[in-house]
Amino acid sequence: MKNIADAIWRVPAYFPYLQPPLTDEAIASAEKEIGYTLPTELLELLRKQNGGYIRMSLPDMVHSMIAGIGPHFPSLTNFDWEECQEYVSYPLKGLVPFDGDGHWHLCLDYRKNSANPSITYIDVERDDHTDIASSFSGYLALLRVDVGDEYVLESVSDIESLKSQLSSQLGVDFDPTDSWAHGYPVHRASLGIASEPEWLWLSPNTVPRGFVRMEDPRYEELKELMPGDGFLYPELAEGSYLLSTTDGVRAKVFDACAKLQIAVRPLREYVDAT
Repeated sequence: MKNIADAIWRVPAYFPYLQPPLTDEAIASAEKEIGYTLPTELLELLRKQNGGYIRMSLPDMVHSMIAGIGPHFPSLTNFDWEECQEYVSYPLKGLVPFDGDGHWHLCLDYRKNSANPSITYIDVERDDHTDIASSFSGYLALLRVDVGDEYVLESVSDIESLKSQLSSQLGVDFDPTDSWAHGYPVHRASLGIASEPEWLWLSPNTVPRGFVRMEDPRYEELKELMPGDGFLYPELAEGSYLLSTTDGVRAKVFDACAKLQIAVRPLREYVDAT
């Protein structure tokens, strides 16, 4: 895989979770605040993009973002263990979380080595902690592109024509296109019934580089932050679309694609080949 700083960040970026471009002054201030030197490999990522969602994850673990350095949530320096310490039997001092939801955290762990932190997962509710990697570079080596159960339709020149063909073959209608959730248009059709819902989704691989929702209080400030387009998966050919379904109708959708002579391949084949 190419340089991980170029490959790790999710496209489109969710603008409210990005911090201002990283500066040496911001790094020095953050390290003074937390009391430790931050790993070089982490700073290389944050110089490329100062925080946000990532398109990679740790196998079998909920992990979707890396906090940046700056004034906005989520921030690498904005944490306080005071209220949590009474709920766990292990010391929290020396842990610096870079992802988590308040119940669990993925942390830089300086407790054994104040110069080179390991990576530790902690679960406050379960009073549990797990060693993930002996260093930040070791953690990066464990990351894998999160592909899920998605499939690729190559060289889609006209999405409306494709939807029309699928609608006719499957006997369904597509809902109005919605871009609110992800920042790019998702085309959805219902193949089930109210008591047993089943779904088909189509998403473009070419998407805006970033997005902010109109109701966000910082919308005017952020809306032009990253103009232009990027790719959900740069491994795919231009014009590709992503297909996903619920389990109960996957075979039916694949059969419809075969009858329409639409080639469908697992996304994993493209990503694993890189």
